[in-house]
Amino acid sequence: MKKFLKYAALVLPLICVPLLAGNIYYLRLCNLAMIYGIFALGLNILTGYTGITSFGHAGFFALGAYTSAILAVKAGLPVLVCIPLAGLITAAAAYLVGLPVRRISGIYLAMVTLGFAEFIRILAINLEWLTGGPLGISRIPPLAVPAAPPGIFNPEQGRFFFLYITTVLLVAFFVRLIRSRFGRCLLAIRDSEDAAASIGIACAANKMAAFFFSGLYSGLAGALYAHFDRFISPDTFQFDMSVLVLCMVVAGGMGSVFGSLLGAGILVILLEVFQPLGDYRLIAYGSLLMIMITWFPGGLAGGFESLRKKILPGQTRNTETTGGSPLV
Repeated sequence: MKKFLKYAALVLPLICVPLLAGNIYYLRLCNLAMIYGIFALGLNILTGYTGITSFGHAGFFALGAYTSAILAVKAGLPVLVCIPLAGLITAAAAYLVGLPVRRISGIYLAMVTLGFAEFIRILAINLEWLTGGPLGISRIPPLAVPAAPPGIFNPEQGRFFFLYITTVLLVAFFVRLIRSRFGRCLLAIRDSEDAAASIGIACAANKMAAFFFSGLYSGLAGALYAHFDRFISPDTFQFDMSVLVLCMVVAGGMGSVFGSLLGAGILVILLEVFQPLGDYRLIAYGSLLMIMITWFPGGLAGGFESLRKKILPGQTRNTETTGGSPLV
């Protein structure tokens, strides 16, 4: 009960955001931050909890976005059906991409993910009859709160509550997943794959399962983005998106649920700050990564945890860490 009240105290005040945000623009940034937070969780389960580097997560995000958009626009399926279907299809694709973990690892596996992202982007450009080609897909059905009375919310507020509920449910499932036996196996593999294998952990099978759940979260985030922005094109899912989500995970704290959400929120704000830089944004992202890795290896979540220990040295906390960053 105490744990429930603690999480409720953190989560419930966010419901007031639509009332406090006087400008629709700020509310839109909050909505975008929640989508990227789910996306960052998808990468974090690979990079933070399993120790697998991915340079191509934009491909999973794009696959989820295009799948949901095509199902909604071409097939006419409801949004609430399209989004989970897109997540499952992307998860299956991610599982197939993860098959090489049986034979390769490290930078070679990272190159496989990068190749997959480029494959999806080129596919989206060339399948004009399905994806609209370079012109993309427009007039995608929007996100909305199911069964909400007409006129009670403006469109952006409706999107906020839809994304808010979705994010809370996905974060709760993520925490349960990481605290399960499967999550403990991933942490063991991340720390030492040889040691994990020596105590009977099926490393290849668990890493492939990590790809599955990573694809699930990334695909759901992509599907939510498609219905949030209502327009997608191949230009949206370039390499800088993969760099962006990697920055979110590293800046927030690898191996931290709170860090993924925090990193997403901060980077969404920095996206607006770096907007005038145009194509030079990658230099800014790279500089941010260098700074965080050098001076804050545990990310912002790890910094907050270190500060908490200094302020409350007598208290202990049961957490799984990556360089000092808390699990939640």
